[in-house]
Amino acid sequence: MCVLKIILVAISILVVENLALHHYDPNGSTIFGVVRASDRLMVKEEIVEPRRFFRIVKKDVYFKPQPFKISGIVATDNSDEKGGRAALLEGGPGSNFAMIQLKSARSRGLNFTLDIYTEALNCLGCTFVG
Repeated sequence: MCVLKIILVAISILVVENLALHHYDPNGSTIFGVVRASDRLMVKEEIVEPRRFFRIVKKDVYFKPQPFKISGIVATDNSDEKGGRAALLEGGPGSNFAMIQLKSARSRGLNFTLDIYTEALNCLGCTFVG
């Protein structure tokens, strides 16, 4: 009985962690981190792969280390079915690189837009005269 309780606690921790790390929007977007109005779009990439009959299409997308830290990632499923999913495998918000896995629904292709944002730079030496 004790082992069952431990397994249930472990599963609940994983579910809460998964919900805390990303947000899925019913419009087909998965958001990792926080994208503020002041953040700057660093990378915008279109990922398109053809459908495969009775197969799930997967693609791992790697963004090389950049000089700035990532504040948020938005993966938008542009397909009509909105059945695709995005998962953050490595890096992401708070780091300077990211590995994202995109998956389609069965018998569907991939049609995603990936937007990666960085925090706006604070200019310590700048002065505003107004």
